Amino acid sequence: MNVSQVIDKLREWDIGIVRINEPLSKHTSFRIGGPATVYVQPGSEAHLVKVLNWMEENGIPYFILGQGTNILVSDQGVDAVVISTSRALREMRVEGLRMTAGTGILLTKLAHKARQAGLQGLEFAVSIPGTLGGALVMNAGAHGSEMVQVVESVKIWEPGSGLRILAASEAGFSYRKSSFMEKRWIALEASMLLRPGESELILNTMRQFMNYRKKTQPVGHANAGSVFKNPQPEFAGRLIEDIGAKGWRVGDAMVSPVHANFIVNGGRATARDVLSLMRRIRCHVFQRHSILLRPEVRWIGPREGGGDGTWENLWYGEGAGLKEPCE
Repeated sequence: MNVSQVIDKLREWDIGIVRINEPLSKHTSFRIGGPATVYVQPGSEAHLVKVLNWMEENGIPYFILGQGTNILVSDQGVDAVVISTSRALREMRVEGLRMTAGTGILLTKLAHKARQAGLQGLEFAVSIPGTLGGALVMNAGAHGSEMVQVVESVKIWEPGSGLRILAASEAGFSYRKSSFMEKRWIALEASMLLRPGESELILNTMRQFMNYRKKTQPVGHANAGSVFKNPQPEFAGRLIEDIGAKGWRVGDAMVSPVHANFIVNGGRATARDVLSLMRRIRCHVFQRHSILLRPEVRWIGPREGGGDGTWENLWYGEGAGLKEPCE
C-alpha cells in the first residue's frame, strides 16, 4: 500500500487532521526533526484505535507521538505514519481517591485537576513537561517522586490483542524505564490512586516545584528535558558541569548555562548537532570520572551509519550511535 492510498483511506474516514510530509520540528519541544511521511491527529480514542487496528492489519509502519518532549527526531524525519494523541486522549475523571485520565493529557493539567479535587500525590508532575503517556513510558519523576508511586493500572492497545487493562505491576516500571519501551503496547488511559489533601497546601507545594524549575532549568528555551539519566547515586548535571561543559556548542546546539544536563536549541540546531554534542560530553565525562552516561532522551529515526531511513531501520532507545564512551 502506497502513501496516497493511506492518505485516501484516512481522509475517507474523516477521523481528524491528516497531513503529508509534516515537519516534526513543529511537534517536538526540541523544535528539531525532519518530516513525517504522514501525520494523523485522530479526534477520539475510538478513531485512534480504528487507525491502529487498520495500520497493524495492513503492515503500515506507525509511530505514536504525544507532546514531543524527551525525544530527538532525526533530521531525515520518520518514514511512517506519525499518530498524535494530543486530541484523542484528553478525558479526565475523578472517583473518590482514583483519578483516570487519557494519556494525551498534559501532566501539568493533570496535576492541577488533582489539586482541584483535593487529591495529593501528583504535585511532582506539575513541573514535568509532556503528556501522561510519555510519563508512563519513561516512568517520569521529579522532586523525589515518580509515576510508579501513583499508577494503579493502564488501559492499553496491543497489536493482535486489542484493548486490555494492565496492572501497574505488569508495566515493568524502574528508574526512567518501563516495559512500554520494549513492547508494542500503546497506553491509552491510566488510573492513579491518590491521597486526600488540602487544596491550598497542595497548590503551595506545586508553586514551590514550579519556582524551582524556573530557577534551575532553561525554561523558555527549546529543549527535550534532561539529556542523560542520573548514574545513581551521582547526578549527570554535576558530572557534566565538572568537565566545564556549560556553554559548549556544536552548530546551534548548546549545553545550557543554567543546567548542564540540558541541551538547548539556539534556533537552527539539527539532530546531528545534538548527537555530536552528546558524544563529546559522554567522552569527557568518561575520561574524567570513568562513568558512562546513558541517554534519557530517546532517539527517533534511522540507525546512524546504516540503513536507508525506512521503517525497518528505525531504532528507539539510548540515542543512535551512543554506545561507546568515546568514538
